[in-house]
Amino acid sequence: MRGEKGQTYEDWIGSESWKGGQEAEDAFGDALRVKYPFARRATLEEQYKHIDWVCLAGSIDVKALKSKSRGTAKDEDTIWLEFKNNVGDPGWLYGEQDFVAFEGLQDYVIVRTGALRRLAEKICNTAELVDSPRDALYKGYSRRNRDDLISMIKRSDLFTIVHKKLKKICHISTSTTQETLNF
Repeated sequence: MRGEKGQTYEDWIGSESWKGGQEAEDAFGDALRVKYPFARRATLEEQYKHIDWVCLAGSIDVKALKSKSRGTAKDEDTIWLEFKNNVGDPGWLYGEQDFVAFEGLQDYVIVRTGALRRLAEKICNTAELVDSPRDALYKGYSRRNRDDLISMIKRSDLFTIVHKKLKKICHISTSTTQETLNF
């Protein structure tokens, strides 16, 4: 059902993209609880506002590693921004979350949503639409059979606004033990 008009949230649950997002959110939560032991997962109502985690610092939307286009390797330099969602409503860039955390290979880069939105509106020309996701760097792109509007920026662009890094926690397990390491 991927990419079909009328795809519902229920159709998306259980997909590879959904599973990858859940894994990234879980791993982020592990790292967040080191700094904020009372951090909690978002309620269902909060999730509809683009919130995955809540801690004393505020609410956070977690974004998993992405690739430039389907079938290519995920890389930390590819940051997709959602201006409009699948049905043409305001995308997560206009959500109610205080922060957005972007997964990297060894850490998460956390930025304030408002600062990211201002940066995106400044450096992305979404009126210049391209046909291929590979060409969407700082340009607008809409996926087939969807009413979304997305654009791509580089991870290095995040470092031009106020940001924090949160180190990932590596879980190594063997057949008899499980060990947690901080990088």
